Amino acid sequence: MKIVDRLKSEFRKSRKRRWNRLFDQPHVHKTQLALKSLKRIGKELTSIQNSQCEDYAREVLGSEAFAGWLKVYTCFQGEFKEGWIPDNYMGRVVGPDINGELVDLAQFKTLTRRILSTDSIPDLAYYIHQSWIDTNGNSKNLSEVFELCYDQFSEVYLKGDFTFQGRGITKLTKDEFLKFDFGQAGDFVIQAPIYQHAFFDDLSPKAVATIRITTVKQWGEQAETRLCALRVSRDSEQFIQSKKALRVPVFTESGELYHSAISPQWEIFETHPTTGARFDGLVLPKLQEMKSLCEMLHNSIPHLELIGWDVALDKNDEIKIMEWNTGHPGIVYSESTTGPHFKGLGWESLWKNSTS
Repeated sequence: MKIVDRLKSEFRKSRKRRWNRLFDQPHVHKTQLALKSLKRIGKELTSIQNSQCEDYAREVLGSEAFAGWLKVYTCFQGEFKEGWIPDNYMGRVVGPDINGELVDLAQFKTLTRRILSTDSIPDLAYYIHQSWIDTNGNSKNLSEVFELCYDQFSEVYLKGDFTFQGRGITKLTKDEFLKFDFGQAGDFVIQAPIYQHAFFDDLSPKAVATIRITTVKQWGEQAETRLCALRVSRDSEQFIQSKKALRVPVFTESGELYHSAISPQWEIFETHPTTGARFDGLVLPKLQEMKSLCEMLHNSIPHLELIGWDVALDKNDEIKIMEWNTGHPGIVYSESTTGPHFKGLGWESLWKNSTS
């Protein structure tokens, strides 16, 4: 190898290692906080378990940087299990490898319904490069969009491209719509409101509860559901937000809720902190139908191997796809409780495909 080529190769490797360290830094912080929180409720790693996590991260996953989430999972469950996927491994290894150049596709909310071709997505209109169009791609003016939105609904919701985790959502009443400066909002979709099924009223009293369904479609195979979880509002927030929402893992086959909810601070609640509703013994309605819809939609776009779907069930028993995630679907609360969910897929070897 020529000296110049060798120098270029070393530079690329150095740059990749630096990027990896930057990616992992917030995960180090999150896992340290999680372990401290779990210690306060009597969950703590033994020295043997600590070594198991570090050895597995280094020898199987290629770096001790992935040990942090393994320690959290092990601490929560009380034992180490092979096959767990650390969250930072999912984000910087799995997603980019198996979804490739389409890893950020779901960030374009104005394209979602066009790509998925389903009426389950509650889109009403789009504003793209300062042009209005309806869901069929027909040009509209502002007054036509107003009529389209408020002919049936008293409020609608604006979601911008490249927004996620409950951020970037704006509720618009008729008066607010007429006053809103759309030209400053970038590209966005306007969606119809969803009024949730009565099952969720005591579990998520203000915001519409969402069911996360994560599907995997390996080459030549049909898509299958690997993970399910419920996200509910804790207090008075209007929208489910990752930094506030409670997570209730769900047993994928039965639809039964895990006996407790987990907060982003790793507090554990056997009852909802606001309403007092219990989680233990509850079974999600229509979960099999939700799973089938997500798997069907995933089969229609085999370009992607991993998709996280945010699903809602409305008061008429209709299933709505609120968002999808093609890059880094959250897994930590489910892996810690009902996981491992991705064992047997060969993902633990994907790190060997990239330059470390």
